[in-house]
Amino acid sequence: MNLVELPGRHVRVVLNEDLSLSVLGRDGRLVWESSRLHTPAVVASGGGRPRLPLAGAAELVTSAFSDGRRRGHSVRLSGLEGLDLCLELVLAIEEPNDELLIQLSQVGGRDSVERIQHLYRFEKPVRDGGYMVLPHGSGYLIPADCPDELPGRGLKGGLIGARWSMPFFGLVRGNDSLYVAVESWWDCDVEAEHVPGERSALDFHWVSSLGKLGYARRLFLRFFQGMDYAGMAKLYRQQAAEQGLLRTLEEKADRTPVIQRYVENVLFRWPAWNREDSAAALRDIRKFYEMGLGINFFFPKWSSGGYSPERGTPTAANGLWQAYLHPEPVPGGWPTLVELAESVRRTGCTVQGFMCPATQDPQGPHYDEERWPRDAAGNVSRPWLSGHDALDRISRALDNLEAVGLKFDVLYYDTFSAHMGLPEDYSAAHPMSRRRNFEEQNACFAQTRRRGIMPGAELARFWCIPECDYFFFTDWSSDRLCNTPVQGAPAPVGEPVPLFELVFHDCYIAGFSGGGYALYAPGYDWWADRTPRLYELFFASAPAYNWLPEPYTPVRDWDSARAKQRWGWLRRWNSYYRAIAMSEMVSHRFVSADRSSQRIEFASGAVVEFDFSENRFRVSGIAGFDGQWETPPQL
Repeated sequence: MNLVELPGRHVRVVLNEDLSLSVLGRDGRLVWESSRLHTPAVVASGGGRPRLPLAGAAELVTSAFSDGRRRGHSVRLSGLEGLDLCLELVLAIEEPNDELLIQLSQVGGRDSVERIQHLYRFEKPVRDGGYMVLPHGSGYLIPADCPDELPGRGLKGGLIGARWSMPFFGLVRGNDSLYVAVESWWDCDVEAEHVPGERSALDFHWVSSLGKLGYARRLFLRFFQGMDYAGMAKLYRQQAAEQGLLRTLEEKADRTPVIQRYVENVLFRWPAWNREDSAAALRDIRKFYEMGLGINFFFPKWSSGGYSPERGTPTAANGLWQAYLHPEPVPGGWPTLVELAESVRRTGCTVQGFMCPATQDPQGPHYDEERWPRDAAGNVSRPWLSGHDALDRISRALDNLEAVGLKFDVLYYDTFSAHMGLPEDYSAAHPMSRRRNFEEQNACFAQTRRRGIMPGAELARFWCIPECDYFFFTDWSSDRLCNTPVQGAPAPVGEPVPLFELVFHDCYIAGFSGGGYALYAPGYDWWADRTPRLYELFFASAPAYNWLPEPYTPVRDWDSARAKQRWGWLRRWNSYYRAIAMSEMVSHRFVSADRSSQRIEFASGAVVEFDFSENRFRVSGIAGFDGQWETPPQL
C-alpha cells in the first residue's frame, strides 16, 4: 500500500507503508529506493524501547501540503508505543526540476526526541558500478570497485560542517544520479558505508539540539540522468551562491585589500617565539626575497602562561587567546613583539598572527573554571571547545593588540573551523546550540575583518567561506580517507578529487599538508605512493615553505643541490598559484580508465593535466609554462 504518490517531471516518488521511499521513472522503472531494512526510526526520552520505527505509529493522518513552489503531502505520526509524541513528515516535489523536499518536525507531545535515524538511507549494490560522492576534506569518490572499507572516526557517523566539509552527497549508478543537499545541516549526522563486494550507502540521521527537535529538519533530493560528481559540485556552487555562502576573493578583496598581496606570496612560518632566532628569521626572509619570492610571514606564537625556555617550543607556545592579554608575554614585553613585526613588515612581508580561541588554559593567568558548563556529574564539559562567548574573548584580545600596537595583516584562528564548538554534549544544559555556535564563529571572523585584518581558520569548511579568507589546510590528515598499516605510510581509500575546489576554490586561500615531512606526528603525511608535489597543484593550494620536506626554521640549508631543488619548486608553485588563485575551477575529469590521468580547468583558460602513474604534469594557459610534460623534483 502506498501512503503518498508525488508526480514529478521525469520521476514519480512513492512513500511506502513502511515509510521507505521508491523513486520510479515515468516508464515505471525503479530508479532509486531507500533501505527497506533500515527505515526511519525515533529515539526519544520516553518509552521502554531505545528505538522505535516511525512506521509503527498507531495513527497516520495525511493531508495536502504546499509551500508555493512545491506540492506534496504531510503525514502526522502519533501513537508510538510508550511515547507522548507527534511528528510530521513532509514530502513535496518541485515538478520542473524533480527536487524532492523531505522535512521532519515534532509538532506535539511532552517527550523529547533525542535522535531520528535513517531519514533516509540509500544503498547502491556495487555490482551496479558507479561511485559514491563524499565531501570529506577536499572530496572523495568511492568507486564500486574500491577494495577497502571506509575507515576512521566520523564515517560511521559525522556532523556536517565539522567532519563533512560540505552539505551535499551523491550516488551514481550507470546513467542514474542521486544528489542529496542538506538544508538544516547543523544537526545532521551522516553515515557513509562501503562494504567491498556488497554495497555503498549514505545514511542521514538527525540529532537533537539542546535536548529537543526544536525546528524542522530539511533535506532535498534531486534525480538526474547523466550528472557526475563535477556536475553535482557545480550545482551546489549555484545553491551556495543563492544562500549567500559564495563570496569570491575578488569580492572580499574590495574590503580586505591584503588578499591581493597574500596570493602573490609564499607562506613562511616561524612556529614559536625565541629571542635568539629573531635575527635568523629576518635573514631568511631577505634571502627569500633575493630569490624572487615574496613572503607571508607566519608570526611566532608564545605561551599564555608567559615565556620560559621550556615554553619556547611549538607545543608549549600555545598561542591561546589569553596570551594576548598577558602583561609581559616575552622578555622585553610587548615592545619586543611589536619591533619584530615592524622589522618583518619593513622587508615587504605581510604579517600573519596565530590565535587559539580555546576558553581556558590551565597554565595561564586567566584560568577561570567556574565560568564553564558542567555535566550532571559536575565535570567541566569539554569547555575549551565551547564557543558561547568566543566573540567576547576575541574582541578582548583584538582590543589589546590595538592598545599595544602589534599589527597583524592576517589572523589565523587555530581549531576554530576544525573542532571548536563541537563538544559531544549539546543537551538542554548547554549554553548554546550547534547552529548558534557556527554563527558565533562567523561573527568572530566578521569582527576581525572590521579591524582591517584578513581572517583565517584551520580547515576549509563551507559555512565560513563568506567570512573567512584563509585556511591553514585545504586538506589535512583527519580529512583523508586512508588505512593506517602497522608499518609504512598510510594507504589511500577511494579516489581523492577536488570537489571542494570545484565549488569554492576562488573563494579562499589554503595550504596543502603532505609534502613528505610529518610535521606533527607519524601518520599525518600524504601517502607514500602518490607524489605530494602533484597534489599541491591538483588541489590548487597556496605555496608554503613549511609544507616541504625538512622545513626547518630558521632555514638550515640554503645552498645544497637539494635545497636549490626546493627553491626551484617553490618558485614554480608560486607562479602557478598566482595565476589561478582567483579563477574558478570549472572542471575536473578522469582522462584514463584507470583514473591515473586526470585534468582540471580554470575559468581563466588554464588547463592542467596530471599523469599520477608517471609522476608528471603539464600546464597550458599560464605564462612561464609551455604545455609540455614536466616531472616535479623529488624533495
